[in-house]
Amino acid sequence: MQVFKVSMKILKRNYPSILIYVGIFLGLSLLFASQSNQQEDEYTSFDTVKTNVAIFQEEDTPLVRGFIENLKETSNIVEVEDQEDIISDALYFRMVTYVIRIPEGFTDRFMKGEEVKLIKQTIPDNITNTYTELSIDTYFNTARSYLSVQKDITQEVLVEKTDNALSKKTPVEVKSYGMPEGDSYSKFYFNYLSYSMVSILVLGTSIIMLVWKDLDLFRRTEVSPLTRRSINFQKYLALGVFTLFTWAVLSFAFFLINRSAVLDRKMILHLLNSLVFAFTAMGMSFLVGTFLKSRNSISAVSNVIALGPSFISGVFVPQEFLGENVLALAKVTPTYWYVTANNIISSLSGLSGDPLSTVYQYMIIVGAFGLFFFAAASFAARKQRL
Repeated sequence: MQVFKVSMKILKRNYPSILIYVGIFLGLSLLFASQSNQQEDEYTSFDTVKTNVAIFQEEDTPLVRGFIENLKETSNIVEVEDQEDIISDALYFRMVTYVIRIPEGFTDRFMKGEEVKLIKQTIPDNITNTYTELSIDTYFNTARSYLSVQKDITQEVLVEKTDNALSKKTPVEVKSYGMPEGDSYSKFYFNYLSYSMVSILVLGTSIIMLVWKDLDLFRRTEVSPLTRRSINFQKYLALGVFTLFTWAVLSFAFFLINRSAVLDRKMILHLLNSLVFAFTAMGMSFLVGTFLKSRNSISAVSNVIALGPSFISGVFVPQEFLGENVLALAKVTPTYWYVTANNIISSLSGLSGDPLSTVYQYMIIVGAFGLFFFAAASFAARKQRL
């Protein structure tokens, strides 16, 4: 087992730098997973957002005053000088996003039931103005409803009735189904684990492969009584030990940080899925190490190999927010199938049926990628020897 021992000695000599990378990537995974978990909590909550609105009124009536007071509940009233260039600058620099001008005679025409409109200036295609627009329409439509029933109603009474009607609020509660409480952290952590796993394995594997490419060491190995099959087996064995160690550290860190985690059937599926991905990442790392010729390029290649699939496969950006073309491209990477399986595992309400079989199918696809990487690495290594 000479080749295995030498490979482990190489890792032992370089363990300080490897541990630094393990710490960095582990810290990033924990940070990203925590932030993503908090963002998902924010997505399942509802809070109204006030927009900055400027109002210019050419008349002062009870209806106008009531409208402005009601608008203050959903908007921030910003004072802007009534000059065209100043208003344009305020909109351009986002000091305000909505400008309302109430023309003279608006109230009289409204009380007579005539069709009247406010003069508005907005930032084009600004989604934040939707709630302001809704508030304006709701107020005047409610007032118009009372006015249509009671023609001789005074402005004061109309404003009072409208305010009473609009003061009744409906509580909004957003719930998510299919994912137990606290399970979203598991999903995000194991998704980000793919980025850490690939980065660390490419780093460690490349170091071993570069040492074995040394001309003197290569020649001594070639003239030794060891067969080529035995040499490759011992290299794979050393990389397998390194891979299992990396997977164990990253998995143990999850239970260390998330003390409420339990080793239930769903967690076992997460661990099994990550173990299959670790095997594929080892094959990918072996393939990358076969082509590398300089230690200076290890960090750059490691970042590209890890970051690229992470961005398009749903690690850093949820798959729900990615376009069809991006996801179609991501399907040629094992990270996409790994992340998709993780998402399904997190949303499982039971451990039987079609969703579970789909998870196993995706695991098989990820494992097939690993076999392909190992076959391609062996083929490339044979070509290089020739």
